[in-house]
Amino acid sequence: MWAITKRELIIFFSSGIGYIIIGAFITVTTLFLWFFDTDFNLFNSGFADLNSFFVLSPWLLMFLIPALCMRSFSEERRTGTLELLLTKPLALWQIILGKYIGAMLLVMTVFLTTFIYFFAVYDLKTNSIPLDWGSTFISYLGLILVSSVFVAIGLLSSLITKNQVTAFVLALILCFIQFFLWKGIADLMLDAKTYNLFNQIGIFEHYLRLRKGLISSKDLIYFIALNYILLYLSSYVLLKIKNQGR
Repeated sequence: MWAITKRELIIFFSSGIGYIIIGAFITVTTLFLWFFDTDFNLFNSGFADLNSFFVLSPWLLMFLIPALCMRSFSEERRTGTLELLLTKPLALWQIILGKYIGAMLLVMTVFLTTFIYFFAVYDLKTNSIPLDWGSTFISYLGLILVSSVFVAIGLLSSLITKNQVTAFVLALILCFIQFFLWKGIADLMLDAKTYNLFNQIGIFEHYLRLRKGLISSKDLIYFIALNYILLYLSSYVLLKIKNQGR
């Protein structure tokens, strides 16, 4: 499994996609947080916090993570190297988790580079009130959990099709549905129980609580369970591909 993770990281950086993902995320967030005159601009918010960053980031990751994951299995299926990989003495879960961990390590590397925003806000604040480190790190945890679901969706989409563009579009649509569409449907509901049901299905409400610095076992269990379901579906699709090759 770790050999696959290492292989994925080497591919990410040797092909340049890792640098592109990191560069694109840093460039876009920097422009929106510090230069563009929008609601995301930290100078316009009037508060010494990174709330704008945590609002903006999932929407950027919704595009960047599918782009990161679209080649994970699609390219290997197209070139025939996946069949070769399936002949190795590796369990299906080891193959999937190897690619999953590799993508997550790259995403977390992206987040590490954004810590500079936190220290920049700290230097710019004009009062003596300390920044809420705990709330910030819980928000980062929420962002990591959202990213983990996007990565799992990206891997599943990449397994379904041999075409990278199709895998990207499918992952983008599924990420949007899971992150925001359920929230949009919930807002149309008049009944409180139905409203809560749709809200709990989607990611948005769970991430919102984490973004506010509130951490609960219910939200953590939700993300863990959703990741497991998506990775299990990936293992099922991979098993079907393996059986078809026999």
